[in-house]
Amino acid sequence: MNPLKMDFSDLIKIAKKNGTPTYVYYEDRIRENYREFYSAFNKRYKRVKVLYAYKANSNLAICHILREEGSGADVVSKGELKTALNVGVPSEDIIFTNNCKTEEELQSALEAGILINIDSLDELQLLGRISNKKKKKAKISFRINPGVDPKTHSKVATGLRESKFGIHIENGLAFNAYRLAGEMQSMEILGIHMHIGSQITEVSPFVDGVEKLMEFVLRLKNELGIELKFVDIGGGLGIPYQEERIATPEDLANAIIPVIKKWNKRLSYEPELWLEPGRYLVGNSGILLCRVQSVKETPYKKFVNVDAGFNILLRPAMYNAYHRIRVLGKENENSTERYDIAGNICESGDILARDRELPKIIAGDILAILDTGAYGFSMSSRYNSRPLPAEVLIRSDGSVELIREREGFEDLFLHQRVPEDLKR
Repeated sequence: MNPLKMDFSDLIKIAKKNGTPTYVYYEDRIRENYREFYSAFNKRYKRVKVLYAYKANSNLAICHILREEGSGADVVSKGELKTALNVGVPSEDIIFTNNCKTEEELQSALEAGILINIDSLDELQLLGRISNKKKKKAKISFRINPGVDPKTHSKVATGLRESKFGIHIENGLAFNAYRLAGEMQSMEILGIHMHIGSQITEVSPFVDGVEKLMEFVLRLKNELGIELKFVDIGGGLGIPYQEERIATPEDLANAIIPVIKKWNKRLSYEPELWLEPGRYLVGNSGILLCRVQSVKETPYKKFVNVDAGFNILLRPAMYNAYHRIRVLGKENENSTERYDIAGNICESGDILARDRELPKIIAGDILAILDTGAYGFSMSSRYNSRPLPAEVLIRSDGSVELIREREGFEDLFLHQRVPEDLKR
């Protein structure tokens, strides 16, 4: 993953034209990331399908770019399903994974003909009732909890035994789920799935999970006669937020594909390998531009107050995440000062960066917060009654296009209703 090449003067122009805060994405980087990821696996295992995790960034323009590259869609809600269908992703390339699907969502997924990834026996029974009523067979897989420590932040570790996600292999729970589904005429069992976490920086947790998954796939064949079309190992591969050396798609492919091929020999068939990258495809394609409103010096700290807070970029507050920062127009200055970058939300936890050595900052400067293409806008909110920001795409030909308009204050009230007697 090469560093993003940025023209800082262009970013200043974008900030002046579109205002701040504004997310900026680079089309070329998204395409490069997808091709790098897909190639790493496809050259070692020919039956590969990549499904972009829409939760990372579901902007329509970005989803269109990835569909053009050949990506399917990993969706977690009816809204994301509608997005994938709007973008033109074929139904056979969409998987719906969520631990708590509503009846409406299951019905929509069934009608769309997409793959439904079951997370519990209750969900299986509900889908069975819907399928029988609609007289339509459901295409399903099961999300398995492999009990693997992904060695990442606790809030995004999803493969642990204590996690709310998936059906556990231990105590026969997952085996029983496949057995029950096999007895239901309304179910077409196609695969198996795991997703052990996010921002995973080494390959060993994936290897542990794949070993458990493939051993279970063999058991399904031997004891239930079920041959699965695909094995989905989810997503979670991290990116280097601090330019550190972490596992790459090449590293991951080198580690897990020999494991899969080893088990395939015992299976006597070769299931498709599905992967669900999100952060890796779009994370380093994005930059958040914000404007310095004031600089405040206290006896203890120097605070740089900017017009973006955790309503715009939640990751630092929620995960204590680190994002590199550039002061645009001051890239060549050698002298630095130590700052905390403070957001404009009325909570003490709204600090975007702590103790950063940066060129001298004054009011009016534009800051670029790097690697914000994933879980940036998609986790934003209107907290403190602040409208959502604009999004801009730098095209492959260098042109700049607005791909989401900045909200106005009138948008805050758009769907609210006041009883007539309260208006007096």
